[in-house]
Amino acid sequence: MTDTPRIWQVSELNHAARNLLETRFGIVTVSGEISGFTRARSGHWYFRLKDMDGQVSCAMFRNKNLYCPFEPKEGDLVHFKAKVSLYPDRGDYQLIGEQMQLAGSGNLQQAFLALKQKLLDEGLFNEQHKRAIPKHCQRIAVISSENGAAIYDFLKVLQQRMPSLAVDLLPVTVQGQNAASESVAAIELCNLMGQHDVIVLTRGGGSIEDLWSYNDEHLARAIYSSRIPTVSAVGHETDFTIADFVADCRMPTPSAAAELVSADQSELVHRVQQLERLLGQQWQKHLQNQQLNLSRLRALLQHPGQKLNDQSQRLDHLQVRLEQASLKQLQAKKSSYDQQHSKLINLSPGTGIEAHIKNTIQLKQRLKTAQHSSFERRLQRFTGLAAQLNQLSPLHTLSRGYSVTQNMQAQVVTKIGQIEAKQALKITLLDGHAQVIVDSVSQR
Repeated sequence: MTDTPRIWQVSELNHAARNLLETRFGIVTVSGEISGFTRARSGHWYFRLKDMDGQVSCAMFRNKNLYCPFEPKEGDLVHFKAKVSLYPDRGDYQLIGEQMQLAGSGNLQQAFLALKQKLLDEGLFNEQHKRAIPKHCQRIAVISSENGAAIYDFLKVLQQRMPSLAVDLLPVTVQGQNAASESVAAIELCNLMGQHDVIVLTRGGGSIEDLWSYNDEHLARAIYSSRIPTVSAVGHETDFTIADFVADCRMPTPSAAAELVSADQSELVHRVQQLERLLGQQWQKHLQNQQLNLSRLRALLQHPGQKLNDQSQRLDHLQVRLEQASLKQLQAKKSSYDQQHSKLINLSPGTGIEAHIKNTIQLKQRLKTAQHSSFERRLQRFTGLAAQLNQLSPLHTLSRGYSVTQNMQAQVVTKIGQIEAKQALKITLLDGHAQVIVDSVSQR
């Protein structure tokens, strides 16, 4: 007899889930930014805590928030000590606050928020600029203190997961005046070398003052400009720095960062073994299929003599078809030839040539007659025009005893008023010229 599954009421399930959450987690401290802060008429506070990857609803009742040392506002980075619970009426998971304090202190916190807002407005935190971390890295660069616990934890996890992974440690100071510039130089060196699949910045936890070098603007821009994907694993899980927001990926601890950039060698070995078994199975299946194909082909295989007889009979059939096709094609060609020959005889050029010769002779005679008539007409017209021209020619006038008188400037003298005594004149006659000197001038 099978057990009948329990059917829950919604309220029962919500209360059971709340009890489970409160029992499992108890009081925790969560770090995040305040968002959507509201103060109810009852005095209770309601808001959300968020980071780059998630958010959670929070409530801090009046009897607890009375002791809060500051007035929360939008964007405050806080450490929120609270009980993990669930609001049964809506089934919403939430945190019920006990205590709350600013994550930073004084001017450092204000500087952190100002720089964060500036870089956020410039787009340095945008998800579309973030690159995926390679799944199978071969060489990684770690920028950290060579003596800190963070590098020890990081290398320990790598040794357990992938001992063959090449790791280059670029030692830097992780706090103090020169810490940020050393990290910037290390990132630039990695990009110049171009040998690494990923860059990991890591150090252990501490106060906001201890982690302040990772809130440096120059370091943030170096991370953003890096051609190599970057992972930030700075501080504890509740610590957030500007480097975390700019990096392609933020991990809560150095150990988590080591797990991110390294494949698990045991899993790879297990995967290879699985593939080996799968390959063996596929090979056996392939062999079985080939054996079945071979058996089928053997069944289809005929005796060579029978196949030869079949081919000989097929050849005879093809020969008969070829002869019939050739004869049919020959008959068609002969019929076409006879038709074309008959047309050629009907279209013999002899008759046409004779007619063209006769027509050509006639046209030649007509052309000759037309040319003679045209020549006679043009000659008569030329003779008439020549006679007219001769009548109008000055030489014709001179032949009748006239002459042309010109002064030395080649001007024709027509009146006595144009002549003076002792003036030289040029007289043109029919057969030449004469130069004379005027003796005297008299007017009629």
